[in-house]
Amino acid sequence: MNATNDKAEWDLERYRELNGYFRERINQLLTSDPHLINQVAQGQSLRLEEIVESMTLNDQVLWKEFLQLDQMKMQIDIQDHLEGKGTPLDSQKGFYRQHHENEDDEEALW
Repeated sequence: MNATNDKAEWDLERYRELNGYFRERINQLLTSDPHLINQVAQGQSLRLEEIVESMTLNDQVLWKEFLQLDQMKMQIDIQDHLEGKGTPLDSQKGFYRQHHENEDDEEALW
């Protein structure tokens, strides 16, 4: 797949929708799932895989879709960076953690 095909398949609205959904969903799981709460209370670190495993099967399918879109976004961002286009890479924030003054926290990409 080349960058042109990736951009044709890229769905920014769906990416933002899933990004916001999982931001909220993961926060809910961290405050409601007894196993995850217990691990945090014991001072144990959590792996993302553990959090995903605690999701419903439907959420796990959506998570795979999100990861595919995230991979596409990363490829597009890298290609744009190499071509001198798009959001420049910030060594502290990467491509994703850019916060714009007019963008509220709810819409900021995770």
